[in-house]
Amino acid sequence: MFIIKKENVSPMLMETAQRLHIPVIDEECEGPLVLDEHSRVLTNSEACLQRLNEWAPHHPFTRISQMVKQKATFRAMLSDLFPDYYFQLVSLQELRSMPKEILPFPLVIKPNKGYSSVGVKLVQDRSEWDRSVAELYSELTLSKGVYSESVVDQDEIIIEKWIDGEEYAVDCYFDREGKPVILNILKRMFASSTDTSDRMYYTSTSIVTEVFHEVEEFLHKLSGMLEVSNYPFHLELRRSEAGMMAIELNPLRFAGAGTTDISTHAYGINGAEAYMLNERPDWSEILKRTDDRVYGFCCIELPVDILKQDLQSFDHEALKERFSDILEYRNVESSDDQMLSVVFFRTSSMEEVHDLLHIELTPYITEKKVGVPL
Repeated sequence: MFIIKKENVSPMLMETAQRLHIPVIDEECEGPLVLDEHSRVLTNSEACLQRLNEWAPHHPFTRISQMVKQKATFRAMLSDLFPDYYFQLVSLQELRSMPKEILPFPLVIKPNKGYSSVGVKLVQDRSEWDRSVAELYSELTLSKGVYSESVVDQDEIIIEKWIDGEEYAVDCYFDREGKPVILNILKRMFASSTDTSDRMYYTSTSIVTEVFHEVEEFLHKLSGMLEVSNYPFHLELRRSEAGMMAIELNPLRFAGAGTTDISTHAYGINGAEAYMLNERPDWSEILKRTDDRVYGFCCIELPVDILKQDLQSFDHEALKERFSDILEYRNVESSDDQMLSVVFFRTSSMEEVHDLLHIELTPYITEKKVGVPL
């Protein structure tokens, strides 16, 4: 079954549900929900996890999802693989009063439960600590009006060692035998050394070929730890000198805001369909193709200091002109998210990918005018 948050539903997901006669349940439904050991569940939002916890608190999906969603718990679970990896869980108040002299910079601070890049701060050294903590506190304060506590934790903060290396995102699932099935591999691009946004992800046959076996090897280790079957998830990894290291795992969903559909545009892989039918993409055949163009998606988000209710208009048509080959332009109709649109594109030029990453959105934004009191 699909458990969905009605706002920001992928058209491709709903078409799949209709074609395969898969039950679709609104996350606002009161239940009850009956799951057995052979059930398959896919959500489209972090918000759906709370409902699953209420409907089926003792199901393995619920137990594992609660465990991996807590970043500190997930880190502790992986400690045997990465024994030298530093992390610490603190309250927001403890973070604000913590002596920075004891910390091993560079490091990252972020909510223990989080979504997208909300409250994620890379701190290079002591001189950046106070400013970064203040920015995190400000972003979490603003997020209270946007995300529920089940999506973004405004109190518990994880401090962790910065992993230097290239970042990848993987949509995958453990099949009925608990073996990993890779549905896509995306590379993440950042605008600067301090950027933590989710604006740009892209893929190509050369990218998949380069890291496929390393990703698969890590997933086999992870499957041995979790011991679960029929389980979908989105995994973020960094490739460092120590190998593939997990950043976080987002349970029972693929890449957010429907962006997982890039695998269909790039490789003809419908991730939701593959998961529901227990299908395994034939990557050996897919990677033989001669098309090595870059397929990507660009997330267009409002700056954190502009709330959606303060937006008068956004010039989507003008923005489209910045792309040479748009595969799909998807407006995002959501009142509790900063996302405005997702643009699926194709290009033969990495220069274009860099240019798209650095698009300045201000010229496309018109804010509501605030009345001046007499």
